[in-house]
Amino acid sequence: MTFSTKRLSLLIIIVFSSMILLDLSLPLLTKHAKPIIYYAMAAPDRNKVDLESDQSFSGAAGSIIDYNVYIENKGKSVATFTLSALSDKGYYIEIWRDMDQIGSGDLQLFPPQDSTITMSSGEVATLIVKATIPSDAPDGTVDNTIIKAEDASSGASDFVTISTTVTLDLPWPSSWIQLGSDPNFPIPPPERIDIKASYYTNNGTHVFFRTTEVGKPNTQAFQYFVYLDTKAGGQQIDGYNYDYLLSSDGILYVWNGTSWLNSGYPTYLQTEGTAIVLWADLGNIILDTQEIHFLTWSATKDGVMKDKLGPYTILTSSISEFPFILFPLLSLAVYFFISRRNKKECA
Repeated sequence: MTFSTKRLSLLIIIVFSSMILLDLSLPLLTKHAKPIIYYAMAAPDRNKVDLESDQSFSGAAGSIIDYNVYIENKGKSVATFTLSALSDKGYYIEIWRDMDQIGSGDLQLFPPQDSTITMSSGEVATLIVKATIPSDAPDGTVDNTIIKAEDASSGASDFVTISTTVTLDLPWPSSWIQLGSDPNFPIPPPERIDIKASYYTNNGTHVFFRTTEVGKPNTQAFQYFVYLDTKAGGQQIDGYNYDYLLSSDGILYVWNGTSWLNSGYPTYLQTEGTAIVLWADLGNIILDTQEIHFLTWSATKDGVMKDKLGPYTILTSSISEFPFILFPLLSLAVYFFISRRNKKECA
């Protein structure tokens, strides 16, 4: 019994020692290491505001040039964006929110510097940027103004560049009246034919129409038109009957009751920055009515309509001699309103 107990004790010691040696022979990493856990950090969503698009135009010293810029809140919640404007030539800059798309009743946002605009998720706002050229600005001066929107809470920001060139020998006057603008956000590239605003001016002998695009107009690939309803009859488009057509092919067309005919008079054309200006001699246009309607239109070379803006109406009921008195006093005597807007895009 004594011998068996000793043998049992010895066997226990041997087995226990073997277990210890076996455990010590294992790599320490295997014994003590914990599983490695990788944490994927999601990048913050910074794409919450979008400004479009870079714009450019020319004006005389002392004039005020309007541009249309679009801002969209691309975030998933309401956001407040701080607006800033920095002109590299020190031009006076204003930013207005277009409230009605017809050039009246707008809300001034800037100045002051660092003013804000609050927008709901997915909301688009039209901003009218006004750049005042100093009266002593030298011919050929180019001002580049950075318009920036930033959300302080998320760090999201975007900017556009507004370029204004001082040109002394432009064929049109310095003062433009905005007939109306498009409330829709610009079409993204590569399609860049998208009318954003229509402007009007005159010098007493010629009538000028400025059509602003989101990019530089391409007269090689597209056609640009301005329709005028100035008398009874005409081609019916969206409830109005148009009598004259200013075309980017250099011809002033007249409606003969069934089709558009070459009137024998020219339409003048100039591409200036991101705008195209069409104009015609007032002596070649019959103005019989107190309500004149305008419609801007763009199309492919094969006649497929791409975009249109308007129609717009000028009321002149208080003026008896429309051709001679209206134009020099237009800014004081007429009231603008939009009668209908029907914007289409054809693929």
